[in-house]
Amino acid sequence: MAEVEPEKGVTVPKAKFIDDVDAYMAGKDPEGTLHEMQALYQQYKQIEQGLQQNRIRLGNKLPEIKRALDTVKLLCDKQGSGEELDMHFELTDSVYAKAKVKDAESVYLWLGANVMLEYPLGEALELLQTNHKNCKNNLATNQGDLAFVKDNITITEVSIARVYNWDVKKRKEEGEKK
Repeated sequence: MAEVEPEKGVTVPKAKFIDDVDAYMAGKDPEGTLHEMQALYQQYKQIEQGLQQNRIRLGNKLPEIKRALDTVKLLCDKQGSGEELDMHFELTDSVYAKAKVKDAESVYLWLGANVMLEYPLGEALELLQTNHKNCKNNLATNQGDLAFVKDNITITEVSIARVYNWDVKKRKEEGEKK
């Protein structure tokens, strides 16, 4: 019933649309088949939920990276000019500090897991540009994967309905024969 879609970012079994339910159900137990399809449906829903959570996380991360990148670019542009900059920077959530920055040579970047490292401006700029690019690429891949999974959810829902209706029809025909 399922094939693997290796070209996508995640390996997800591809739902197969049941064109001819009679041919598909030949020799199969309807309840067992419905159970298999519902298990596959649940897998798709779990994958969809994980992808949506990842999309939210990436969506929140992208503006943070962009803001840090813009700040480092500004510091690089002003480096060596002797010009003093009034900067506001975030200490913690909703707590900001004001500082005067003159000829900055390095910046401190949060890497996550309570880790902060000092980087020279050039390296910080390169790192943030790479992170920004990767975040955008991951977001695009996530959106493609999410569309693929949603299509498979729809196909599986239709297949479940078709097999269920086929089973009801067969039971009705058997009841009329008796």
